[in-house]
Amino acid sequence: MNQFIFSLLFAITLTACSSKDLYQVGQDYQKSECIHNAQTSEQHAECTKVKRQTYEEYEKEREVVINK
Repeated sequence: MNQFIFSLLFAITLTACSSKDLYQVGQDYQKSECIHNAQTSEQHAECTKVKRQTYEEYEKEREVVINK
């Protein structure tokens, strides 16, 4: 029963997230993994200064690909 309640709450929480929120979570995860896997201070610095694509830029690029 507890697992059912947890699953239900998880599903409700997940649907409350917008696509933009999920995109940001993915971007944050990639940055975190990059930092975690960095073996030198230069690699670490590179991870922190990488300019990430905004959600709006991603959406525009995605629409171009879909509409081809």
